[in-house]
Amino acid sequence: MYGRRRARRRVAVVILVVLVSFIIIVDINIRPALMDIARSRAQLEGVESINRAVNNRLVSEVEYRDLVYVHKDNRGRIVMVQPNTVKINQLTARTMLEVKDVLEDLNSSSFEIPLGQAFGFTTLAGYGPRIKVKIMTTGTVNVSVIDKFEGAGINQTRHLIYLQISSKMRIAIPFMDEDINVDTTLPIAETIIVGDVPEFYVGLDSSQQPLPLAISPRP
Repeated sequence: MYGRRRARRRVAVVILVVLVSFIIIVDINIRPALMDIARSRAQLEGVESINRAVNNRLVSEVEYRDLVYVHKDNRGRIVMVQPNTVKINQLTARTMLEVKDVLEDLNSSSFEIPLGQAFGFTTLAGYGPRIKVKIMTTGTVNVSVIDKFEGAGINQTRHLIYLQISSKMRIAIPFMDEDINVDTTLPIAETIIVGDVPEFYVGLDSSQQPLPLAISPRP
């Protein structure tokens, strides 16, 4: 009788060790996959929210002639392109505030990932316990106006102006968190220059000081 009990205990210990080992192995392999999924979804949500807000509230109000002075000679040829620094600084400042508001709206928001999705099998993607991922905004907002010239046909050049926006967010899943970058570039204005590219050009280097985020957690 005593021998049977010892045998059962040994079997129970072996089963427990195997089970714990399996859980540890799965945990080690699943956590990075979960973090990769959480990182991708959070970045996508952040970029989509910023793009939507900036496009709806700012880009529709901006025209090329608001941001750039175009100087021509007496024959009507464009000889110099010069940025309107006042308008550009106003635009970057407004963009910073809009992005700050967007990130405040995202602060303390969350989404869920089915555990089956972390295994990488399509058939299991919608199954299993749901892991909650929390988003917290942190760091600063950086906004700059950049531009480029590109060919647009015979004797034509397109001048494009963009907003370049970058910030940071923090994502957290049980027992893990990570800071991620949220970067996006949005076209805001363009024009077609017929003829040669202007000989004199002052680049749009409007990098602003980062706007700090002072966001209190929502109750």
